[in-house]
Amino acid sequence: MQWQHYSSVKSAMWYIEGLLHEIELSLREGNLSYHAVEIDLTKKQINDIMKQVKALYSILKKAKKDFNLNSEPVKLSRIIDVNTGYIWKTVEDSWSSEIEKKSGKISSAEQKKQLDILLSNILELTNKIRSVANEHSLG
Repeated sequence: MQWQHYSSVKSAMWYIEGLLHEIELSLREGNLSYHAVEIDLTKKQINDIMKQVKALYSILKKAKKDFNLNSEPVKLSRIIDVNTGYIWKTVEDSWSSEIEKKSGKISSAEQKKQLDILLSNILELTNKIRSVANEHSLG
């Protein structure tokens, strides 16, 4: 497997694992990751979901083994590069114009402006993080 493919598979599996972890934390009583999680599922539903999450963790474990995803340490600069790439893509998909294409017109020009300013700030800071990480990895 080429390095780029290996890196993409590893990043995807890591991202999925993080999302599963967040789901798992949200299902637990006394969850501290959010200030408020309204549990609107029955105990049976929660138990069924937890079984599926456990099965998904098994699949991720198999993927790690099959693709040797834990073979060597990952450089912090690489983790930052990949994660900021995901942030960048998320921002690109969240501009007011993109949201309007997918979901219809946003009701207020002020809300559109506010959203785009917020996303611009996120993108600017994300790019600074990526830039600093790339400087570090070169030096």
